[in-house]
Amino acid sequence: MQQSRNKKFDKVEIGLIAGFLFPVIIFFIVYLFGEHSVSFPDYLKSMWRLQALIKIISLCVFTNLALFWGFLRLKYERAARGVLGATILYAFVVLISRAF
Repeated sequence: MQQSRNKKFDKVEIGLIAGFLFPVIIFFIVYLFGEHSVSFPDYLKSMWRLQALIKIISLCVFTNLALFWGFLRLKYERAARGVLGATILYAFVVLISRAF
């Protein structure tokens, strides 16, 4: 019974959602600990002008590795697959943004 209840979180959709939200949460934490005097839209604009926004997003997506390994450790292979898919989509966004 316990195993079937835990396996309800072993879905690709759960991994995709977690893989997309985790870097966003990390980005907000970086903003909160870094800049208190600047509003969030101004922070985004200044990071874009300095060409640092894509680099920061890349570092935030790197934290998906911990999420991926956590799901694998819990034996949630489908959820880990979703995290991997979200990370690949983030990589395509970074690749496209660097091209333009």
